[in-house]
Amino acid sequence: MVPVTNRSGLRAALESTSGTVTSFLEQLVGESIDAQVHHHDVVGAPRPNNLEVAEGESLLQRAAVLRGRISGSSYVYAESVIVTSRLPAGFLCRLECSKDPIGRILDDIGIAVTRENVIEPHGLADFRSSGAMTVGEYLLARTYRLHSDQTPVMIITEWFLPTLSPFLSST
Repeated sequence: MVPVTNRSGLRAALESTSGTVTSFLEQLVGESIDAQVHHHDVVGAPRPNNLEVAEGESLLQRAAVLRGRISGSSYVYAESVIVTSRLPAGFLCRLECSKDPIGRILDDIGIAVTRENVIEPHGLADFRSSGAMTVGEYLLARTYRLHSDQTPVMIITEWFLPTLSPFLSST
């Protein structure tokens, strides 16, 4: 388990981790994490955008809840916009055909990424669809861009849900 004391500790722990959100969550909650996909659609890139792609280029827009495999608890709601042309076919196949979260797939396939914080409105707001879920209460929200070989491959916004509160120690 990862010792996290409060919301600001959660943010600090997430910012300092060198691993994926998936592996961080699994350590924090003590169970494997699966992705329950809410939508998985191809959209055209708007202009301007923070992914450095041409207007109209095909992007994958995805929304999923990261849940505990045993408990079924929803821990994070995430929306992603992915430049499919910049990732291998094996990544995309696993994304469509499995319950694996993005972080696990990146690790398993061996795609090294770096994370850069992004402040909306030029983050996911450019891509937000009318089908996006409304997130009620949450502990923490953040938006970041993932780069592979210094090239942007996706933007992710995450909302860490109150179901994580029991895992935040009070000491």
